[in-house]
Amino acid sequence: MVCASTMKVILASASPRRKALLSLLGWKVEVRPTQVSEEGFLDLPPRERAMSLAARKISALIPVLNRDEVGIAADTLVYHAGQVLGKPANQEEARALLRRLSGEWHQVYTGLAVATWERLWLFVEETAVRFHRLSEELIEIYLASGSYVDKAGGYGAQDFIGLVGIAEIRGDFYNVMGLPVQRLLQFWYQTFGRYYP
Repeated sequence: MVCASTMKVILASASPRRKALLSLLGWKVEVRPTQVSEEGFLDLPPRERAMSLAARKISALIPVLNRDEVGIAADTLVYHAGQVLGKPANQEEARALLRRLSGEWHQVYTGLAVATWERLWLFVEETAVRFHRLSEELIEIYLASGSYVDKAGGYGAQDFIGLVGIAEIRGDFYNVMGLPVQRLLQFWYQTFGRYYP
């Protein structure tokens, strides 16, 4: 097992949001993104799909982990009315996603994988989000900012559209940003006996 006093955290993600959230905890992380295919998981229910994708991401990292390193990988999905809403390819797709979510509840699932060179832990966190009715003007202001790029469901809860559009959240807000921080911190303390690496 990794010694708690010598841990180095490796984040298997290029997401600036995930790195920023870990930094808010006071954690120093090294970023080593892994590129994996979603093939084989597209027909899974959203909870299993998010967890399976996180597992695939961390599996690509485990073979190169040193004994003093702990890897973290995550995958976030937005789910509405029986369908996973991916990252929009362009502004038109982002507009359609925001119109779809307007005035509606949806679920955000984040699969979380933590691994050492000898052990793997998997979790999934669910948060429910409800948007106010979004006016076309608010949608267009958000689209013009370009903040929808590379975000599941076409939005970021921490962005303008989250500030003015989110009416209610049930669960971990930071899960909607892409990392269930509270779940990770609880796990870390229970497993390693401390709140930081």
